[in-house]
Amino acid sequence: MPTLSDYLYSGIYRRSCRFGNIERFVELVGTRADLTRDCGAEAARQQLRALAEGFRASTPIEDEQDALGELVAADLASVAEAGFDDIEAAGTTEQRLAAAGPAIQRKLVSAGVPVEDSPLRVLEEFPPPFNQFGWSAFAPDREDEENFGIEPGVYFLRDRLRPLYSELLFAHEVIHTVTGKKDPEVFAMGLEEGIAEVVGSCFGSLAVLEPSVIKNALVYGRHGVDRPKLWSVYLDHTRQVYLLYQEFGLAGLAALIREGRTAIHRAEELVLRGRYKELKLPRGNWDPDTGAILEFVCCGYLPSHVFSPIECLLASHAEAGRSLSEVCERANVAPAVGRPALESLAAKSALFVRDGDRIGYSNVARYRAVEESGPVKVMRYHLP
Repeated sequence: MPTLSDYLYSGIYRRSCRFGNIERFVELVGTRADLTRDCGAEAARQQLRALAEGFRASTPIEDEQDALGELVAADLASVAEAGFDDIEAAGTTEQRLAAAGPAIQRKLVSAGVPVEDSPLRVLEEFPPPFNQFGWSAFAPDREDEENFGIEPGVYFLRDRLRPLYSELLFAHEVIHTVTGKKDPEVFAMGLEEGIAEVVGSCFGSLAVLEPSVIKNALVYGRHGVDRPKLWSVYLDHTRQVYLLYQEFGLAGLAALIREGRTAIHRAEELVLRGRYKELKLPRGNWDPDTGAILEFVCCGYLPSHVFSPIECLLASHAEAGRSLSEVCERANVAPAVGRPALESLAAKSALFVRDGDRIGYSNVARYRAVEESGPVKVMRYHLP
């Protein structure tokens, strides 16, 4: 049976939330509820709604903690209204992932990536020496089998499984099972991670996930705030592979995967030199959904507007023509706290210009319109 954590994560990936760090958000929610508790969809929805109300601050808001509670409450209230029927019907997240794996593999095989012999393995602990890392999943190569006796496949830690995200992660990791067959002695990091993101996460996971879910997962994971540097490296390599995708399509990337890691490293060198069009790869198979996801994550998304909780509340109401007092009132922030925060924010945010006691020029109304009509939050908040 799914846990409250399963419903929380599935709602997060189906909703555009304002938090800047997914791990800290879930950790904070976990201080108020037992996320490991089994429950049905309606019970989870009611629990998430109650948690949202519990986080709401009394107004007017006078400090960062109150502002944080208000923002967390808004995100939780949104998450509570996500669709949960499929999560309840799937049973455990492990069962859901096991059912999704073959569909992902079939989609990748159809694009020329031979992943059909890469089984899913879910363990309590990874075999040594991989038990020393903080990974959620990994794909051992032939050298790992020879040196450590680890059979091929895609390995997950049971306690790190998440609905929706684990499907995307399986699609990513299974790409490594192909590249590691030809020259496993070559270190996998670099452009290979970007290829696994593009071909696996962005294309392969479309077999079981909606494009909006994939976009949210990549925003939370790759554009998150105060997260491990590794995820920024993954995003950088994804941008490199987006260049290759635009030039060669999935046909070229699939051929590069089959050629192995040495060929992939050579391709990265040509990308860094601005000479990637010289690669001798086939061209074809540009998938519209994959292209739209890549355009959004690599180019279209705006990750820069991240503020303290009080600043985030105020920024979302700093529309042109409003007085500073009116902005504070709409944000439910005490003027004694909000006015100096607005003055500081105007000087550093690039969102609006303060004209004395009023907001002069402002981009906030445009960004709020984008937030209300599309699957993205432009203004986000830090979590301690």
